[in-house]
Amino acid sequence: MSAATHLPTLRSGRIRCALGLGAQDGEERAYAGVSSDSRTLKPGELFVALAGERHDAADFLPQAAARGASGAIVRAGRENPALPLEYFSVPDPLQALGDLAAGARRDSAATVVAITGSSGKTTVKEMVACALSEVGRVYRTEGNLNSQVGLPLTILRAPPDADTWVLEVGASEPGEIGRIAEIARPDHVVITTVGAAHLEFFGDVTGVLREKMRLAHGASGRGALIVGEEPDVLPAAARAHRADAIVAGIGPGADFAPDEYVAGPDRIEFRRGEMGVSMGVGGEHHLRDALIAAAVAEALEVPPAAAARGLSRYQPLGMRGAIRRIGRLTVLADCYNANPDSFRAAIAQVRRLLHGRRGAVFAGSMLELGPEEARAHRDIGDELQAAGFDVIAATGLFRSVPFDGASARSVIRAEDPATAIAAFGEALAGDEVVLVKGSRGARLERVIDDLEARFGGRT
Repeated sequence: MSAATHLPTLRSGRIRCALGLGAQDGEERAYAGVSSDSRTLKPGELFVALAGERHDAADFLPQAAARGASGAIVRAGRENPALPLEYFSVPDPLQALGDLAAGARRDSAATVVAITGSSGKTTVKEMVACALSEVGRVYRTEGNLNSQVGLPLTILRAPPDADTWVLEVGASEPGEIGRIAEIARPDHVVITTVGAAHLEFFGDVTGVLREKMRLAHGASGRGALIVGEEPDVLPAAARAHRADAIVAGIGPGADFAPDEYVAGPDRIEFRRGEMGVSMGVGGEHHLRDALIAAAVAEALEVPPAAAARGLSRYQPLGMRGAIRRIGRLTVLADCYNANPDSFRAAIAQVRRLLHGRRGAVFAGSMLELGPEEARAHRDIGDELQAAGFDVIAATGLFRSVPFDGASARSVIRAEDPATAIAAFGEALAGDEVVLVKGSRGARLERVIDDLEARFGGRT
């Protein structure tokens, strides 16, 4: 069952209470929702005018009013009395947005499952939602609205009759997850993995681990702490925090492990007790993600058959590790996340798909790796070379990788991926196994569009 679509109504008095503002005489307004984007705001919504060091969205109050906003949270002194808006004046609109969401969380009886990790969090979020939706009304984060802005907006849009919220939690700077934990106050916490992601801000994997564990430290304590098995420091940190932490995986140290499993290139299967799961996604990384989701379902007392039924319905979102058939091409499209661990997993999955066929890779930059950036791209470049791809498009930060010993018949180099797209398509025969992988900032969905245009009509 899915959660109903009607949304909660926010009233002026409740907003003032949540923000610590005094009562005010006058009309009590009702708000149909909350938005921080004046371009997509809907009539009757509350506009949150976020203020940064160089930009203040209060500049767009006229546009928000023109689109039908009824009120606005603004930094004190930025009110525009000429507009027909109710103002909630605060020192920091971002803090106020979080406080408003924290109030909504306190008022809700829903069980909250919060999921973070260097990779796999969106996949696990969707898998968990599939499993839990068999026995209740589930509300989940849309897309990846997982930041200090996105997560409060997600909470404020939650339908009041949802039994469970499945929230994705991300971080791009130290302390962000601690604040998110204060807002979401999760019952059950999931950490998929920690690795070399956002090192520009966290320094090293230890810094990433410290930040991810803030979610567990900020939990309500009423539910489970479930973590993946890789790397070893993650289970160790989880068990140090809670002796009853559950480690899900396939290794000997896992608490939640399958009795038997198969991790094929385009399908995974596992059995654990009465739970038998078969899913149309491939690779060992997807198996580990599914085991984490199954562990969450067990912690929430979902019957094994129902959890298995829900997991079988999982489909990758957009281009997050989805296998697509484009004419005679087999394409692994993974255009929304890239760090060394996820890149290695994608290479391993593609190698198992080859079966004697030619292989090709369009590699886009792995972003926000800080001082590790150059070495990380060289290391993954070595693995791409060892995989024996016939065609390599080395774009962005991969452009400087030598590929000296590569057996590829074509190595295409370009700083901007857009420059390499046509050459990549022309280098393909049309029957290869293709990996398209890079961080969201590389916009590699453009590669998929070109392949569809070139080869989609061929059989």
